[in-house]
Amino acid sequence: MKVKRYVVDSLPIAMEEIKKDLGKDAIILHTKKIKVGGFLGFLGKEKMEVIAAIDPKPSQPSKNNGKEIQYDKLSSTKKINPAPVYTSNHLEQELKNNYSDSVIKEVQDLKQVIIKMLVDTSQIDSKLPSPLKEFYDRLVKQGVDQELAGYLISEVVQKIEQNNNDQEVSRLLIEEIVRLFAHKGIEKGIGKETKIVHFVGPTGVGKTTTIAKLAAESVLKDQKKIAFITSDTYRIAAVEQLKTYAEIFNAPLEVVYSPEDTKKAIKRFEDFDLIFMDTAGRNYLNDIYIDHLNEILINESISETFLVLSLNQKYEDIVAIFEQFKKVKIDKLLFTKYDETSTYGSILNVLSKFPYQTSFITNGQNVPDDIEIFNEEKMAKALLGV
Repeated sequence: MKVKRYVVDSLPIAMEEIKKDLGKDAIILHTKKIKVGGFLGFLGKEKMEVIAAIDPKPSQPSKNNGKEIQYDKLSSTKKINPAPVYTSNHLEQELKNNYSDSVIKEVQDLKQVIIKMLVDTSQIDSKLPSPLKEFYDRLVKQGVDQELAGYLISEVVQKIEQNNNDQEVSRLLIEEIVRLFAHKGIEKGIGKETKIVHFVGPTGVGKTTTIAKLAAESVLKDQKKIAFITSDTYRIAAVEQLKTYAEIFNAPLEVVYSPEDTKKAIKRFEDFDLIFMDTAGRNYLNDIYIDHLNEILINESISETFLVLSLNQKYEDIVAIFEQFKKVKIDKLLFTKYDETSTYGSILNVLSKFPYQTSFITNGQNVPDDIEIFNEEKMAKALLGV
């Protein structure tokens, strides 16, 4: 597919140039108002940016009950109205309404190419003025992927008009980061209708201590009657630790070794408000462990599964964990050890690419104090150092 970018005074002019260069079968992928001239687009003249494409291969007409469907070509009567300034989400919705999955994927791939064209990370240091450069450098030092950092900066550049001081740039960057963090609108904490809460994840991320923090909040704040189940029989210390917490909260504890044991424990605790279930960490790369985990968990409407991750894990390791745990029904993410790292870029990389809702974040070992609901704006400010 051949892609070409036009910067013109008006859309009709673009249409003529596209027809001349690419032909009447060209597709308009994107339209946007931009500023040209001035300093990196600031205080410049308003223009229209149009991205168009043409497939050199002849397309086959699609059929729908024997009738041909014409796609959004310049010569077609059925096309996306190019007049509005399309946002990314608007464009994607229009594509879903008008194109097949294969075409949508091709356009999404092209969007990534276009982003790279607009923000060349190999030259960005020499192009960006202060304070944009300082914030870009800060994001990269925080471990944010360079392409993602460049994308955020490009979004801010399009929105800044006359005032490009630190405060204004910071505000706009925070808005963009919060937008990337926000997913699905799912309730962040433990659901109101949830009765069984599973905690899964690799070894050493602090699952047992995290369970104790949430259990304490449920007892002290919500006055709930709670119980504990653990399948972490591989570490004696973990069982003893949970026993200690159970005694403190005056809550029963069941140690389970099989799916049948789990069902019996759930039956025993059916009159309790909330059941917290700890699981073994072990090696998450072990397929046998993941299969056993799936057998142990209670996958019902009254249950939720939290994948517990550490903020001091490398982004590549977190991606590998996601890949392995995709066999497990994960409802929400929970990040630990905020206090044990000063770089948080991995969490932005992860949540910009994977459709997960982050629930809680922990920042110490104190029970029950060192845990809170994940706050997108607070994390954005930590990433930017503001």
